[in-house]
Amino acid sequence: MNFLHPFGSIYISFMKTDHSIYRYYKFGMNPFKSISDLPDDEITFFMKQNFPNHRWFHANPEKRIGNRRKIEKWLYGKFVLSGGHPKTNHPCYFTLGKTPFLKEFESFDGQSAEMKIPLSIFSSKNISFTYPDSFFSEWLSRNKDHKLYRKELNGKIFTLDEVINLLSLGKIPKNVQMDTPNYKYNFYIEAQVWDYDVLNDYKKI
Repeated sequence: MNFLHPFGSIYISFMKTDHSIYRYYKFGMNPFKSISDLPDDEITFFMKQNFPNHRWFHANPEKRIGNRRKIEKWLYGKFVLSGGHPKTNHPCYFTLGKTPFLKEFESFDGQSAEMKIPLSIFSSKNISFTYPDSFFSEWLSRNKDHKLYRKELNGKIFTLDEVINLLSLGKIPKNVQMDTPNYKYNFYIEAQVWDYDVLNDYKKI
């Protein structure tokens, strides 16, 4: 993919960043498996079996699943409006650039794995982005009085070209952290892949 952009020096500055997406998952599991494929009751069972230490989910499974369904519906609608062509109702989630915070997440029980995929295999038809992750991006858009709210970033999804432009112009903050009751949550750029065939074809290489 050619990242050359009409803004001239943007191409050069973007190349200084990590232009790969990363998937963090529990070792031994299918990296492209989405729990959203499952009925709600099976999601709860799956999480109990595979992620017993995921305190945030197990504190209120019904609420967590409901929020996930709502966010994915929101993402889907926004993606279609942006010109995307989703081949799934719910995406596979990645981060743009390395995110050690997720790799070290306690719910993996020290069994985390990392998959790196070049951004060049995607287009604006099959990938979108939010800052921070889609859950907090949408939440901040409804809580505009929060000190971390950014009007130009939160509650929006970005195409591939748009996120490249934002990064090149330094519009996305780095090293932002939100304090939650249980832990400090690091903000990152979330990538949503809407075509599992692209992922599976890459995995075969």
